[in-house]
Amino acid sequence: MSENQAAITSHNEAEQSIEPRQPVVADSERRARLRDLANELGEAVQVKRSAVGKIETMQRARQAAQADADAAREKWRQKLRDGDGTLTREVQKLRVAERSALSLAEEYGAFEAEIAKDLPRIELETADVASRCISLTSAVIQDAAEQLYDQTLMKVTDSLALAFVLFCKAENAGVPSGQKSTVDELAGQFFWRINRHICKRLDDAPVSEKVDAYLALPQFDLRGVDMGVVHSPARREMLKRQIGSKIAV
Repeated sequence: MSENQAAITSHNEAEQSIEPRQPVVADSERRARLRDLANELGEAVQVKRSAVGKIETMQRARQAAQADADAAREKWRQKLRDGDGTLTREVQKLRVAERSALSLAEEYGAFEAEIAKDLPRIELETADVASRCISLTSAVIQDAAEQLYDQTLMKVTDSLALAFVLFCKAENAGVPSGQKSTVDELAGQFFWRINRHICKRLDDAPVSEKVDAYLALPQFDLRGVDMGVVHSPARREMLKRQIGSKIAV
């Protein structure tokens, strides 16, 4: 038989129940905590980016100072050879410039090591906040899904029941009593048709937009987070041991 019009109607009613609205758990403790964690994650990621940026700056400065020292050393050695070993003022100036550049390179290296020493702690804190954000997001989504399911089911139960009864009557119409399909047998067909209608809409942009509007989740900046650390208890434990050993020293 053709697609059951009543089933389509009930599907449309269900669809209308997810129109964009205020998030269903807007005032919940979980959602408030999630907003706080999102801000905390943003701050943690910024701290990590700043530390990594400083390390990269120190690395470039150290390499530049080392290059200056190498260039000065090459020059005074060449002039020393050209002057038959005579220690001229120019040679002495170049040697002073070399020592100065080497001293800078050493200092930049010390700064770099000092900042890098704190990276494991920063990495661990960032991963910890990201992990809590991900976990709490799942809980908030579950809350919203359960509430929307209950609300939608209350609105469409009568329509679905009516559509199903009509579907059963249509399927069994004209069929001898002993050959009529049971309610359980027809339920699979009925809900399979509804499922097919719904699945056709899952990738539609309007549906995705309604889901985003309904959940109204805060945005997380995970670009600076090492997700390998987030998902690996072993790596997090390793960072904790590394931090502990540095504190002990």
